Amino acid sequence: METPANDVVDVIIIGGGPAGSTAATLLARKGFSVLVLERDEFPREHVGESLLPFCYGVLEELGVLEEMKRRFVRKPGVRFIDTDGATYTTWCFGHVLEGERGLSFHVLRAEFDQMLLENAITNGARVKERTRVESVDLDGPGGGVIVTARTDDVPAQYHARFLIDASGRDTFLATRLRLKKANPHLDRTAISTHWRGAKYEGGIEEGLLQICYTGGEKQGWIWVIPVTQDRVSIGVVMNHSYIAAQKAKLTAAGATDWREALYLQELDGSLFVKGILQSATRMMPLMFNGDYSYSVEKKYGANFALVGDAATFIDPIFASGIFLCMNSAKLLAGAVEARLREPDRADAAFVETYATINGAYTLVDRAIRMFYDPSALNFAQVGNVAGQLHQQHEYMMSVGHFLLAGDFFSNHQKYFEFLELLQKPGMAAKYKALVIDRAGFQSTSCSADRDVVFSAMLGDFEAERQALIDRAWAMEAKNAAEKLAMANRIADKNLGAG
Repeated sequence: METPANDVVDVIIIGGGPAGSTAATLLARKGFSVLVLERDEFPREHVGESLLPFCYGVLEELGVLEEMKRRFVRKPGVRFIDTDGATYTTWCFGHVLEGERGLSFHVLRAEFDQMLLENAITNGARVKERTRVESVDLDGPGGGVIVTARTDDVPAQYHARFLIDASGRDTFLATRLRLKKANPHLDRTAISTHWRGAKYEGGIEEGLLQICYTGGEKQGWIWVIPVTQDRVSIGVVMNHSYIAAQKAKLTAAGATDWREALYLQELDGSLFVKGILQSATRMMPLMFNGDYSYSVEKKYGANFALVGDAATFIDPIFASGIFLCMNSAKLLAGAVEARLREPDRADAAFVETYATINGAYTLVDRAIRMFYDPSALNFAQVGNVAGQLHQQHEYMMSVGHFLLAGDFFSNHQKYFEFLELLQKPGMAAKYKALVIDRAGFQSTSCSADRDVVFSAMLGDFEAERQALIDRAWAMEAKNAAEKLAMANRIADKNLGAG
């Protein structure tokens, strides 16, 4: 197999999602030759539509912030709703972040991911879509790597000085090197789709992300995200033991599609969600996302590094996924530059980079475990203290706001200590007395301007947006058919061998 001369590059990136496109853009700007090998053809649908305010700086650095403002709904905060449907707390980012940085975004992933990938191309990266990586040799000539891939069934080899695995939940390197470790404490699955005609009330009308506790044996939650003026993403997260029990129950009751029956059953069980969907209709098929949480033991080596979901995936309860991926990719780009230009300081750069990245993921993981712990503080019951500002984390409520806003990386140790403090016996009661039992506890609004949250410009993209989503789902159906055909071929081969 020959390798064309122009396919010897500085950096190969497996995967063109937010992590891969961020790394590609920043490394190409630094003057490196970058090749992105993406398995799918964009646009492609993906779960994870709500962003955190701390994404703002990364989006600005990538040069896509103004485009984001034109295309997507703004997000002023998050509202946690307790299982009774009546107890809730609204966390407003503007209480701790000044100006427009207090407004984050809700995005349609097919559109958002394609925008980021096109931005990487604009900044000088090469992208090959419909390219499935088949193998990687980390012992290539001169300490480099050799990647064997197939584009539309045409095989090719690519050589690079460094490899970044941003393959997402495919976890290309981790799976092949047997480095992937499941998190048994967060064994959950999400079922989601989009709805039209929902009531924009209870904070949806001003762009708030809604998180509804489901409690009990489900140990789960429901998200409600307004992604356009008349499109809400609603997903249900449940643990596997509950899903298994409900599958048996619903199948025995004669359900032709137990997954759909389960999804609708859970929506109907939430007073808030049931209320807003009274006249709504579904807009697209259900999406399923299992294999929920895992980590990878070894995240980098002399000529490779794993970033984003290819390295770690954790429960998306705090909408942390995109920021964790993109900011990790930004930090990694600096370490890779050191590796390629100043090898003597590269080891220290990677140690520092991954200490920061791992610290951020550990912090979010700890917060997630608290969310699912029935004895821990309930985010729907914490309360809202308007007007408290960030003064060296003096106020406990401000710490909570900054944590939900995405301040994971630079200050992860400070927040980690805060969560440790809350888990000590008696501290939750003290926190309640200090924070919850104060005026403004049941605030329902972040006072966001609806004309800003749902800008008139959003409508300019609606026809293009629907066509893009339809195309993404057509690709999804095609990929599903190809995966099924491959599975059948493997099964037939194994049966023949038996």
